[in-house]
Amino acid sequence: MDSLASLALATELPKESLLLRKPQNRVDYIVSRKMIKHILGQAIWQCLVLFVFLFAGEFLIPESVEKYSWVGTNENMVHPGRAADWDGSELYTREMEEELGPSRHLTFIFTAFVFMQIFNMFAARKIHDEFNIFEGLHTNFIFMSIWVIIVFGQVIITQYGGYVFVCCLDGLDMVQWLMAIAVGTTSLILNVILKFIPDDLPCIPQIGQDSVFDDYVANKKSK
Repeated sequence: MDSLASLALATELPKESLLLRKPQNRVDYIVSRKMIKHILGQAIWQCLVLFVFLFAGEFLIPESVEKYSWVGTNENMVHPGRAADWDGSELYTREMEEELGPSRHLTFIFTAFVFMQIFNMFAARKIHDEFNIFEGLHTNFIFMSIWVIIVFGQVIITQYGGYVFVCCLDGLDMVQWLMAIAVGTTSLILNVILKFIPDDLPCIPQIGQDSVFDDYVANKKSK
């Protein structure tokens, strides 16, 4: 999802709108402060969501198959895949792993994480806070082809990867798939929210010279 995503984004064709932008200085860093805002925002959000599902998945992820359910506690929810609970008591024991294989709980987290990155690929097409991240998408056949390949590959890995990719031997059920995809779409929602956050907040670092940001600050002060 990283190598193929990089290849997909590298195939973006130049747009006429580039001619309307001021040229950047040769010494400007490639990673601008605006990009840092989105990188940190997505990283923090995705870590937060995944940690919630990791430590509270047994209360959030529904389970339709009895052998993967949290028997004795909540039979409608997935059995936690963590080795131990907060108090040190065993959860997904060695005996369970030998009988059932890799945890379905952790398989869901893996799939949800990948889909958050897959949907973030669309957001990464635009790096100047443009709202229409789908502009020109229909003209980039290579991007869409690679995106479909990544999605198809994730389905194959999740459903049939088994021990090779440490995924549940039965994959995920339909409800869990829909839930993982829904979690993935939150990356797009966050991308919109981040666009309204000013680039000059103290919590957003500037790792190098950024003439576009400097002009933004100068114009803001002049007003």
